[in-house]
Amino acid sequence: MELETAVRLHANILHIIWVDNGYNMVAIQEQKKYQRLSGVEFGPVDFKVYAEAFGAKGFAVESADALEPTLRAAMDVDGPAVVAIPVDYRDNPLLMGQLHLSQIL
Repeated sequence: MELETAVRLHANILHIIWVDNGYNMVAIQEQKKYQRLSGVEFGPVDFKVYAEAFGAKGFAVESADALEPTLRAAMDVDGPAVVAIPVDYRDNPLLMGQLHLSQIL
């Protein structure tokens, strides 16, 4: 409910949401420990609409070229703003692969 509070207080706060449609770091640990995933992936969420439902200004980055102008527009908002930025974490398991299981649990 932090977003509701920010709207109510008209706080100039910028929330950035890294959108990967799941709990990626949890998934990496589950795969490494149990060799399976359980409940870590979920469907798409329209965070722009979510922000606007609370009364904040919502933005969604659609391309790498749109990142800078979108962030600048969000920083110019009078009041709270939310920016949803898609991320691709597919290489994270490769980065984590060299860690021993005891280092991530």
